[in-house]
Amino acid sequence: MIAIGIDIGGTFVKFFAVNDKKRVLKEDKIPTYTTLSGKAFLGQLSRIVNEWREGFKDKNVVIGVGVAGDTDHRKGVLRWAPNIPWHNLKVAEMMKANTGCKCYVSNDANMAAWGVFDKEFKGKHKNMIVITLGTGIGGGIIIDGKLYQGADGSSGEVGHMKIDCSPEAPLCGCGQKGCLEAYAGTKGILRMAQAASVKYPKSVLANLLNKEDFSVKLLSDAAAQDDDVAINLWKEIGTYLGRGLANMILLLNPDAIVLAGGVSRGAKYFLPSVKEVFAQQSVKTPFKNVKVLLSKEGNIGGVGAALYALYKSNEK
Repeated sequence: MIAIGIDIGGTFVKFFAVNDKKRVLKEDKIPTYTTLSGKAFLGQLSRIVNEWREGFKDKNVVIGVGVAGDTDHRKGVLRWAPNIPWHNLKVAEMMKANTGCKCYVSNDANMAAWGVFDKEFKGKHKNMIVITLGTGIGGGIIIDGKLYQGADGSSGEVGHMKIDCSPEAPLCGCGQKGCLEAYAGTKGILRMAQAASVKYPKSVLANLLNKEDFSVKLLSDAAAQDDDVAINLWKEIGTYLGRGLANMILLLNPDAIVLAGGVSRGAKYFLPSVKEVFAQQSVKTPFKNVKVLLSKEGNIGGVGAALYALYKSNEK
């Protein structure tokens, strides 16, 4: 059996063909043409799937789709997405009609979580939370070796848990104040970096920001030059992230938390603060053995979507 995993983001769509031995056979990437209608967009994806199927004529092909938005995993519908214009799009139904292949759909963070669980860590940690740290913050939850998606497919929205209830809490992209994403997503980190640079104009961080666009690497580069401003900023990010992770650990008692995405590359600088928050917790047991790990897979969302399709097609 062959699974074609499709990772639909706001900027690019990534494709991966994976066999039942979990080996990636083929991959590709195209822009996300948001000017198209939903039907035309899925038609475009279907043409690529059908072209690939020609090379797998003797194999049964299934499709897994991860999309950055609110999805109904049972019906295979994209209900809403912040960076994609299509609402209530019947992804699974239309992809199957266009290709003849069974199609499974879920949120991109769920697909990434399954990829981390199934491929990267080979099912070792049966109770796992995977956090994707990027522009937004997403989460996928594995319980007893199965992907938990909640009553409506909306579980894992960890970026919007409230960690700051003060009146001065920053506004998140969701329209609410004090979300974890407003502190540990790249937009939130940029806001904090800009404020710190204004306050400390002679810092290494301020100097770098005057020369190039902000990135997580830039903040890490400043910290690597022993810039106190950047180092303290990373500590602050780690403290807020630690609060969010501590809440998740207290709720679900996982074996492991895996951090993925661009912000996770600054782990060297923020993890000590995360662990300090853990050490301050009064309930000690769930923090004794939990492992905080880093994903090293760059395309785990698309690969995870393919692996999820393989898993679902073999599910009894």
